[in-house]
Amino acid sequence: MSIKDNFSNPSGLIGRMMLSGMNIGHTPLSIWALSQIHFEEDADILDVGCGGGINIKRMLKMAPKGHVSGLDISEDSVKKSISVNQSEIGKRCEIFEGSADEIPLADESFDCVTAFETIYFWKNILDCFKEVYRVLRSGGKFLIANDSGSTGWSSLIPGMKDYSVDEIHELMKLAGFETIYDHTDKTKICVVGTKGEKVDKIQLKPDYRNWVPKGMVYGFGAGALSLASVAALGLFGKKSGTKKVISSVLALGSAGLSAASMWTGYLHKQFSYEGERQLSKDIIEGVAKYIDIPEGGTGLDVGCGSGALTIAAAKRNPNANIVGIDRWGKEYSSYSQKLCERNAKAEHVSNVTFKQGNALDLEFGDETFDSVFSNYVYHNITGADKQACLLETLRVLKKGGTFAIHDIMSKSRYGDMDEYVEKLYSMGYENVKLIDTTHGKFMSYREAVILGLSGSMLLVGKK
Repeated sequence: MSIKDNFSNPSGLIGRMMLSGMNIGHTPLSIWALSQIHFEEDADILDVGCGGGINIKRMLKMAPKGHVSGLDISEDSVKKSISVNQSEIGKRCEIFEGSADEIPLADESFDCVTAFETIYFWKNILDCFKEVYRVLRSGGKFLIANDSGSTGWSSLIPGMKDYSVDEIHELMKLAGFETIYDHTDKTKICVVGTKGEKVDKIQLKPDYRNWVPKGMVYGFGAGALSLASVAALGLFGKKSGTKKVISSVLALGSAGLSAASMWTGYLHKQFSYEGERQLSKDIIEGVAKYIDIPEGGTGLDVGCGSGALTIAAAKRNPNANIVGIDRWGKEYSSYSQKLCERNAKAEHVSNVTFKQGNALDLEFGDETFDSVFSNYVYHNITGADKQACLLETLRVLKKGGTFAIHDIMSKSRYGDMDEYVEKLYSMGYENVKLIDTTHGKFMSYREAVILGLSGSMLLVGKK
């Protein structure tokens, strides 16, 4: 069997080597996709196209009282998966040899079926999707995780076909799946379809994104490694004075990028919604406590990002309607309207609307909303008068309405905010306060310094 054929059906020495490689190479996509859902501890899961079995191992940990089965057409894949999960075989795990278009398992046996980078090779793919639907229980979910197709592998590997998000949606609909959502990144696709309306052992998880993405951490790390490699080449053999200087500069650059990678890695850990500190969550919930909207009223979240504050405000004010706006765009390509809507669905929040908008020029008329609020937005707008940005936001606030705006309001960014508070009072605003959130309110002063959040203030009041 050729190397190319081993991608779809690993076999022999080359196939076994590829399975080990896939267990490593597919890890970032798999972990990302699995972060999109939550397994109840006793969930029953089937991984179709289980390959080297590493995802079965992950899901056994995610459902510690559950049962995870694996299915693959390759005999060597089955053997590898059994080897990787040997301690649970015959207890909470079984691996079967078989095809996705004829799954050798009973109807309504699973709460979730997963397919990681495998539907590229499925023959009679609609039949495969119908088989997945058959073995799922009511409320069960079918999770597909794929490369986006940007790598160009499909042009090199026989029988491989890239599927777009829209194509996967259509296939799921034809197979009978009622509720379908997707989550995409620059290079990754995750699509989840639900059988029926009942929500059982598998739940959607909101993805509010980390304020410091892993790509930034890895980017600094890769840059440091590249510079170090080039610098190392100059350390051998005869060197001129110029080469010595260049090597030294490269080495210093590498050290700087290494430090940046470690710092951003620390930031990522602190801001993570899944981590121990969860500072982002604390801040969002802290700001939301200042948002009170009358029954039937409306609120506006300016710069909603992934929808975290919009949704938190909607939960706090279930009888109000909340609008979240953001420009999103290339600078924040991992954020989108679709991501916000998906997060609202995962949180079972329906009193929200998300739309494109510009904080510098809001499309709403004067005195439209009962409350306006924002979290860490205006300091990101370069070349704009931040106090003027605030006035544009307050323009759409009704008389009697309240505001809560949290941002890095340092003097270098915002000017004199004490004077601004007095200005608001002179304009007729009431109960205006500027609250320092870096001395135990949302974070400690030390945290604020280390995390680059010095000067964080919460501006609250009433119009």
